Amino acid sequence: MSSDLALPPTGGLRILVLGEIVLDRYLFGAINRISPEAPIPVLQVMRREERPGNAAFVCANLVALGALPSLVSVTGTDMNGTLLTESLADLGVETRGVIQDRERPTIVKERMLGWVQSAQRGTQQLLRVDSEDVRPIGPEVERALLEAIEEEAPAMDGALVCDLNKGVLTPAVLRALIDAGRRLGKPVVIDPRLAADYSLYRGATALTPNRYETERALGISLSRPDSWAAAARELVERYELDMTLVTLDRDGLFLASRDGDAVHLATNPREVYDVTGAGDIVLTFFGLLLAARCDPAVAAQIANIAAGVEVTKQGAAIIGRQEIEKELDQRHEISAHKIVDADELPGHLEAHRLAGRRICFTNGCFDLLHAGHIKLLEFARRQGDVLVVGLNSDDSVRQLKGEGRPVYPQEDRARILAALEAVDYVIVFDNPRAEGIIRFVRPDVLVKGEDYRGQTLDGGEFVHSYGGRVVLAPLLHGRGTTGTIARLGAIKL
Repeated sequence: MSSDLALPPTGGLRILVLGEIVLDRYLFGAINRISPEAPIPVLQVMRREERPGNAAFVCANLVALGALPSLVSVTGTDMNGTLLTESLADLGVETRGVIQDRERPTIVKERMLGWVQSAQRGTQQLLRVDSEDVRPIGPEVERALLEAIEEEAPAMDGALVCDLNKGVLTPAVLRALIDAGRRLGKPVVIDPRLAADYSLYRGATALTPNRYETERALGISLSRPDSWAAAARELVERYELDMTLVTLDRDGLFLASRDGDAVHLATNPREVYDVTGAGDIVLTFFGLLLAARCDPAVAAQIANIAAGVEVTKQGAAIIGRQEIEKELDQRHEISAHKIVDADELPGHLEAHRLAGRRICFTNGCFDLLHAGHIKLLEFARRQGDVLVVGLNSDDSVRQLKGEGRPVYPQEDRARILAALEAVDYVIVFDNPRAEGIIRFVRPDVLVKGEDYRGQTLDGGEFVHSYGGRVVLAPLLHGRGTTGTIARLGAIKL
């Protein structure tokens, strides 16, 4: 999938948000000493922040994207509940569907974050304290929620559900919204709870579980790439969904739909600061864009980009339309950060290695890019975390293929490769043999096509010498640049 993405209009879309709302409280301070009472750090609090969390965070982010969220949820009759509801109303969230329950407290997650001494950097979370009651809501509150759904659903363009399994979303409440979505022809997208059975979500438009939640629901491991498609499709079939979007942390996302389409969306490697809110961001963007009638694969790719931005921030941070549009614009200028020279690449790779990421490498002429090339590159990217593509220069292609080749100059070939989601870096090299560039990159995994089986691979022995792997990728038979050129030459214009 190319980088030509655009965020569609989302202003004025009415989104019903159902789920547990949380008051996120942050205490920031310095750690200057160890307590004399116990071997624990003493946090000197210097700043306090209170933010909307979970379903409330989804509402706040929808507002930032120009949507009109209507919240259906439960709070206590305490000051925390009042503070949370009033802050949401001030943002423009419709809160008439928020039910007060005198039998339970408002959920509060209090995080304590500290930095070392006076540097005031390197802030990290020290402790989280949760205040909650996870018992199921009583019949009276459940009836009030059902009435709120009945009142709010007819005006919705779509619905988003945050299920933390804290007792608010009973089977009856979930069924009422899912059935309303089907009846009205509006998407209902659910970020599910951690559970061994997702029957209570049967018939929803989509689920957005993470890797661990999917493993728990299906009883299988998602540690290998070849398990992702099977797991996503199993969720779709078993629970009669239109699609499912499995989040795979550093491996990106996997989207599968009822019509058989499936796509893996790799994530661009980033320095992860805090994963708080990433799942809510995926739900927000994916669900909102489905409500905007966006193609699911495009919606998933933009949600993937938004989640990548979220993990670079501290806590659950709102991602606005302008920030995503800027990110998309930067991706359109791919040559600025993907096409690198020999002076730039080592610094990039060192940063990835320090972060524990596996470097993959493949190389070739990649002249007249075809489906076989795409299959090879996507396979190569799945073998690790970062894919470097060595691209033969124009001179070296002529030595390998003869006069008249390449069809496209190296600048065009590099830019086409860099536009692919699977490719992280492109480096042009001059030697017809790849041994030198492989020694320069020193990859953890070297990938070549299956047609090289039984042959001596450039760089193969070198990669094995330090414990690296050499992997042969399956071929897409009948695809090749030489054959394509021959067929084009036979066309009468």
